[in-house]
Amino acid sequence: MIPSLLATAPGAVALTAQVTCLLLLALALAWLGRRGSPQTLHLLWTITFGVVLALPLLGVLTPRWNVPILPDVDGALHPPAAEAAAVTPEAAPIVEGQGSAGPRGGAVGGLAVDGATRSSPGIARLLFVAWVLGCAVSLASLAFGALRLRALVRAARPLRDPDWLRRIGVVRKQLRIRGHVRLLTSARVLTPMTGGLWRPVILLPESAAEWGPEQRDIVLTHELIHVRRRDALRQVMRRIVLALYWFHPLSWIASRLATLAGEKACDDAVLALGIRPSDYARHLLVLARGLSAGTRVLALPIVHPSQLESRIVSILDRRRPGASASRTAMTLVVLGAAGVFAAAARPIPIDDAIQESVQCSGAADAAPSMFPLGDGVLFEDWRAGERAIERFVEGMHLCMRESGEVVMSADGTTVQALGAGSWLVLESRAGSVHRLLITRGSGGIEREWSIDGVRRTFDAEARRWRDLMFTVLHGSRDASQIRGEDARLRERISEHRGHVAARRGLVEALEGQVARLARGGALTERQVELLRGRITEIRAEMEAYDLDGKVREARREIDTLDAAARAGEVDRALEDEIAELQRLIG
Repeated sequence: MIPSLLATAPGAVALTAQVTCLLLLALALAWLGRRGSPQTLHLLWTITFGVVLALPLLGVLTPRWNVPILPDVDGALHPPAAEAAAVTPEAAPIVEGQGSAGPRGGAVGGLAVDGATRSSPGIARLLFVAWVLGCAVSLASLAFGALRLRALVRAARPLRDPDWLRRIGVVRKQLRIRGHVRLLTSARVLTPMTGGLWRPVILLPESAAEWGPEQRDIVLTHELIHVRRRDALRQVMRRIVLALYWFHPLSWIASRLATLAGEKACDDAVLALGIRPSDYARHLLVLARGLSAGTRVLALPIVHPSQLESRIVSILDRRRPGASASRTAMTLVVLGAAGVFAAAARPIPIDDAIQESVQCSGAADAAPSMFPLGDGVLFEDWRAGERAIERFVEGMHLCMRESGEVVMSADGTTVQALGAGSWLVLESRAGSVHRLLITRGSGGIEREWSIDGVRRTFDAEARRWRDLMFTVLHGSRDASQIRGEDARLRERISEHRGHVAARRGLVEALEGQVARLARGGALTERQVELLRGRITEIRAEMEAYDLDGKVREARREIDTLDAAARAGEVDRALEDEIAELQRLIG
């Protein structure tokens, strides 16, 4: 199952692995801090769910780092000879139906490879449909809960009891809550609850009119703390994570622990205002009496039967720890760093670690030389021991990167020899990603050919793609070098003119200074003569520089180079190859 997904949906498997690592870390931190402050635990889970939701975005913004932790896909997805077909020596042509001995000792024809890989997309599609259905059910449940809350709010009536209104005003001021919080009552509400993302509301049962002042204060304080902490938003965030990762058991465990930590953190905040733990626990037991599961709404009830025992134990614990600034900061740092690490980490099969570590594209994260080239852009990236060419043309991103000693044929379309540890990779990105990695193996030059991450047989069409890539990229480099030489010659003319202009400006400045100081009597005749002598020297240097001669010489070189015609000829020669390459990879 996992190998099939690795071959057909590697991104989904990688994201699930990242989420798993992040949830495992959060569970470990929660276990280590189980005797600590519930507020710190609640913050831990809030950050965890936030990072889980942001992982796809963080994966785009952060650099990628391959981590070989996934199982090898070859053994289950391809027979041993299929790997031999995907990585074949240069001298061994691939003939469909003809067996070929692989490095692991197997032999199978090309048709068998196709049959082995045909089942993978079907399994992936089936699992994708199941995931979509699960997401739809979970999101529908979330939407129905929001609609039920909206119906409750519309059916409820405002509580106009002066005592309630006075007490909610006092508690709001005490908790420094500025926004308006509606206080409603309804016969359909069985226990106090808080809801509403943008317009918070507290819903009370009709029996609330008979409560005493102490119970009123406890309920209002608890619910308004939920409002102040924006726990309704945290609840929605958890539900969205559950909808996206409904298949992941750790997400359900984390959601239950986060919900309990949120209620305990709220309890701690209530007790911190001076309410006696025994009185608070007694009122929670009274509110939970006779409470059934009922219909779920998108709100935060003051008590939940499954959490009550744990909350009562925590409330009555005399060794209840307070929030620690250092622990809170450590939680932020650890989970933040873990989120960035998980987003940057790209889980890959262990068998592909070396191959996947070879990246072709460097235009986005390097400082390459950039030359305009016809209708596209060419990048040349020179790093320590590596050379790369990239071209963006006709909606295609073409790339070639080589490392070490690579010997090409005279026409530049075949790799004839590779030094120890050397490699060359070709890659094109358009509608799909075509990639060819050429390395030195025990039997000579080996090739790994893949399309969209799935290994394929290096057949005649793949060889034609390779030849076109070499031709287009080498031709593009030749054209860019011609245009670059033309640009350098024109820049030389500008430098000559700039040099003379600078000397001329110096002469004008010295003449103005002499005239100004001479009128004021600030210079002696000797000093004036010295300055004028310097002016004469600079003018002589300008004449000896022979600007016109240097410009004529550079222009002759430009005319001899004839960059426009030569580069245009190369571009025209590449038009058919670019069009054919488009057809192959489009």
